[in-house]
Amino acid sequence: MTARLASHPDVAHRTSDVLTRLGGAGVDVEFVGSGPGAGDSKDPLLAVRDGSVDLALVGIGALRESLAESLATVAVLPRQEPRDVLVTLAGRAVPLHDLPVGARVGVAGERRRALLAAHRPDVTAVVLAGHGRGALEGGGGGDDGTSPLDAIIASALDARQAGLVDEVVEALDARAWLPEPGQGAFALVARHPIAEATALDHLPTRTALRAELALLEALGIDHQGTLGCLAQPSGRWIRLWAGAASPGGGRLVRSDRTGPLDEPEALGLVVARELTERGFGLVLQDAATA
Repeated sequence: MTARLASHPDVAHRTSDVLTRLGGAGVDVEFVGSGPGAGDSKDPLLAVRDGSVDLALVGIGALRESLAESLATVAVLPRQEPRDVLVTLAGRAVPLHDLPVGARVGVAGERRRALLAAHRPDVTAVVLAGHGRGALEGGGGGDDGTSPLDAIIASALDARQAGLVDEVVEALDARAWLPEPGQGAFALVARHPIAEATALDHLPTRTALRAELALLEALGIDHQGTLGCLAQPSGRWIRLWAGAASPGGGRLVRSDRTGPLDEPEALGLVVARELTERGFGLVLQDAATA
């Protein structure tokens, strides 16, 4: 069969790999772009809904929107490395714990900045403007640009995309340095199931995303802010780590629960309730007043 594919801008870097996978599954794909803003392409979910395209490649944010619009999640692709990594830029392989006091560490996003403040309040966070190599290395992407960076913290996928794999010093422990919800996971959505594409579905990743999506829905947040989480199925069980830090790192709430593999949504609800009981609402208040 032939299918028209659009990708969400947040996951456009994954398109070539998905095209290869679809081709291997017997789907002849016409890639129409990453909208909005790519040529004449539009929002990929809108394009799916109005029939302009057959499939859209999305991350967890757009996946939540697609579920609300009752679009079919045709396939959840095998999850890539979900952890953040530390990249050192001064030629020394120094892990996060051993960075010198006052080291300048580049970070992108509220979650990484808050976690850095919580785990290493004695270093300086430099906010990066993007995810390409130039931005990750601080080449005009930092918030002050006055001094070179000593290290950066980025997702493993962004580090690979930026060609910085050889400079990675450590993969940060996801149980303490919680990844962004859905990090490393991508899905194909459509108006109706497409049999050939369902061959790409990876059940363990789909189950993990069900738990993480349930957590987000139970917490009732549209913008993830500093929230991090990671669900990992193992055998007959699934474990969900979750937590959030206040922007200055002074408040950190966590939960870590295990539940039956066939009840991932219930696990997400339990973890959301525990985070709330432990002060997640106060973290949100800190963020609102920061």
